[in-house]
Amino acid sequence: MIRLPLRIAGFLVIAAGFVALVIDGTRSIAGQRLIATDVSEVWRSVHAASLTQIEAWLRGAAPDWVWDPVALVLLGLPAAAVGLALGALMMWLGRSREPQIGVIGRR
Repeated sequence: MIRLPLRIAGFLVIAAGFVALVIDGTRSIAGQRLIATDVSEVWRSVHAASLTQIEAWLRGAAPDWVWDPVALVLLGLPAAAVGLALGALMMWLGRSREPQIGVIGRR
């Protein structure tokens, strides 16, 4: 039951990753150098207050190593790569099972 929504969400995340890739490619061509938008930049442009809240929560509730270096490394990754990888993972998790025709004794 959860497979279809997971595949739809995965498709949308892949589409967003592809859009980010096209935007970064256009900026790179125009700027004549490689430009990659970080996840933190995208998050700030979508909803900056939630990023601040997550940072405060991680600094207060989690061990010190969770924010620096783990969260900072994840927020520094290119948004296009994260979108494409996360979308592919969601599509893989939501894939249809192969029919088990002719297999005796297996479920």
